[in-house]
Amino acid sequence: MTAPYAVTVPYYSNPAYLRLALDSVVAQTDADWRCTVVDDSPDDSAREVVEALGDDRIRLVRNPTRLGVGGNFNRCLEVAAADGAELAVILHGDDLLEPRYVERIRQVHTAAPDAACVAPRVTVIDTDGSPHLPMPDRVKAWLWPDRLPRLRGERGLQLVLRGQFFYCPAVSYRLSLVPTPAFDPSVHQVMDLLLYGRVLLGGGSIVLEPERLYRYRRHAASETQQNSATLARTVEEHAACRELADGAAALGWRRAAREGRLRATVRLQSAMQGMIAVGGRQWPLARRAFVLAVRG
Repeated sequence: MTAPYAVTVPYYSNPAYLRLALDSVVAQTDADWRCTVVDDSPDDSAREVVEALGDDRIRLVRNPTRLGVGGNFNRCLEVAAADGAELAVILHGDDLLEPRYVERIRQVHTAAPDAACVAPRVTVIDTDGSPHLPMPDRVKAWLWPDRLPRLRGERGLQLVLRGQFFYCPAVSYRLSLVPTPAFDPSVHQVMDLLLYGRVLLGGGSIVLEPERLYRYRRHAASETQQNSATLARTVEEHAACRELADGAAALGWRRAAREGRLRATVRLQSAMQGMIAVGGRQWPLARRAFVLAVRG
């Protein structure tokens, strides 16, 4: 008998979104799951939401001290493993699972027991939950390799370094095949890129699932959006690509190493941020963005 699927939810704020996220878990067609909200917030708003649901499959674990994004992601996977789970997702508190998420993801893991991760397609939504496809997500959709069912080896790393086209919150993990700790807590935005690169460098693989099983919310208040506006994410992306390029070079993966050093999509993103900054007369930010675009 397989263990229940572990849905973990790292929580920081916004109980209204958390309620929607948990409702999407309760609505799963495969009811064999356990959900843990890992509370890294400064208040008790998550507890109120969990108690109001009254579902004994959903529980709250509160961190004694705040761990930050990467630290809380690691805590989510630790809690899932301690409960005996084999498979887990880190559902962000403002996102939604499609009703077939657990059912389909479990099927894919069963068919590919040697895969560390399964990455499904997503539907991007806005603050109000309506479909939304801004430019970064259009690029991700364009980069998705339709005819490639799995990322592995040099080719897999090359594609990830060309541009990360799948979404971290939607990824399901086979816990026994993921490094521990999985995420580097010193990295604030691209800890997922580093994890997936390290999985591929270590001989692991990532299955690409074409069914849209997740709803990923884009809104201006998110930490991802804020860090992109200040170049924080872009700076981290350049550094992560350099690190993974070095790892590829050490294995003799010349094409992947070249892709990591070129990192064309990250440079293009830097240039676009520079143009936006020029339009807003933010001259120091614009200059820094253009320097990143050229030098990386």
